[in-house]
Amino acid sequence: MSITVSKKPLTQIDCHTTAHRVISGMSISIIHSPDMPSASKVSERPFTWAEVRDIVKYNDLEALARSQSTTEKYLSFKKQLREAHTTVFKHLVVETLKWRTKEQVQSLDDSEIVVPRSGSPLFCNAEDLKIVLNDFPYHFEDDVVHLCVWTKKRIESDPNNSFGDISPRMRAHIEKYVVKTFVDGLGISREDLVWFRNWDALQSVKEISHIHVVIKGMTSEQLHQVLGGPGVPLDESEVDMTLN
Repeated sequence: MSITVSKKPLTQIDCHTTAHRVISGMSISIIHSPDMPSASKVSERPFTWAEVRDIVKYNDLEALARSQSTTEKYLSFKKQLREAHTTVFKHLVVETLKWRTKEQVQSLDDSEIVVPRSGSPLFCNAEDLKIVLNDFPYHFEDDVVHLCVWTKKRIESDPNNSFGDISPRMRAHIEKYVVKTFVDGLGISREDLVWFRNWDALQSVKEISHIHVVIKGMTSEQLHQVLGGPGVPLDESEVDMTLN
């Protein structure tokens, strides 16, 4: 396996808007591996909480990078999947989310796998949702927890957005769920939480949707309350029905 590494300052990373104004003095290593569909970015130090908040605020999601050790674990994980003749999506729905069994997916291509879902609107049915830790988080400080909220119902991109981002209306809808689950439900300050959905080009798994929720200072008790569960689903009365 051939892996190549190059290094460049963050100002040269092709970010959507202005990450280089937010983060100064950081260089990013770019790692190319045959086991990855796109280059992996490695940051030399953790992003500060202020930097994380600004990256999300300005939607500069391309600036996010993993640590060297986490990147190595991720590359090793992808290599193991390749050698086992399986995929990230199959591993996710069988091992992580447990929404399908190995027998149900092993003979199928990813595009043929169907994950049954309810007829409820997005973020409204507990059976459609699961909160898990990100196994390969970005390079955040030690008191920051990186969660993923997976949903069986697709989070649609804005058809009018050139790089596959979500619409302001969809963003407001997801914000309701995040606040209801983490702020109202757990008592986490909104200032200590950011969330985002990667644009289409940044998604490593495209067959099923998820959002990233990143929380500073989350206690083990708070984490235990939501991990493996659906959070607090929205009532259908809270939903803008034009989203569905």
